[in-house]
Amino acid sequence: MKRYLIPIQTASQAETIRRIPVDDGPIGIFRLDDGTHNVVAEADGRRIYLDLQDATVSRKKNGEAPVQLTPTSTGIDVENQTNRNPITINRDHSEELLEQGEIATITDDCVIELGFNVEISAKVRLDTDIQDDAIELEEYVRKVGDLTRQCAANDDVNACWKHLQTLYDTITERPVDDTAYEEIDDDLEELLSRTESRIKNSMLSAEELDQEFRADIESITERVESIYARN
Repeated sequence: MKRYLIPIQTASQAETIRRIPVDDGPIGIFRLDDGTHNVVAEADGRRIYLDLQDATVSRKKNGEAPVQLTPTSTGIDVENQTNRNPITINRDHSEELLEQGEIATITDDCVIELGFNVEISAKVRLDTDIQDDAIELEEYVRKVGDLTRQCAANDDVNACWKHLQTLYDTITERPVDDTAYEEIDDDLEELLSRTESRIKNSMLSAEELDQEFRADIESITERVESIYARN
């Protein structure tokens, strides 16, 4: 099982995709007490800046992070230890609020909302997501590519982002020894950032996807499929 977090940045910040594993122990999330309002994740004394700012996320209290995420055998436990505002967990068809002292277990992909501005995508990847039901990696990649292109044809930007993220997660977790791999990894990451920027831009989100955007999605997904078909 693989578990990790991806901060959802604003369009101006979304230059990279930052992935934070939640595998070795608890991760605390809190606001720095230095006037910057920077929100960080901390694990084993190592601090990771999320490139997000929010004055409504609580600071550490008595050395304890207000929000803690802990790996479990089934996914990730999310605990609101001392965060003064509720934590919102947005799943595909439901929303859950965690008040102080409450815990929820994540067993699938969702978005965790802290304060007013902080959104963190939480990913839980079972090995069966890729391998079970006799679906080989090549076929899985092709299936995700088909879904991505269908969503682009239907102007569904949010679904495009979701499937592109799944494709990126897959090739990151399952790299192949191919000279084209590093380039496609970079290009797919850049397309993810562009897609997220489009979602964040309210002026673009209601418009149909332009032909160039659709062509880029088709090209990159087909290149990923080609790499995994020959490896």
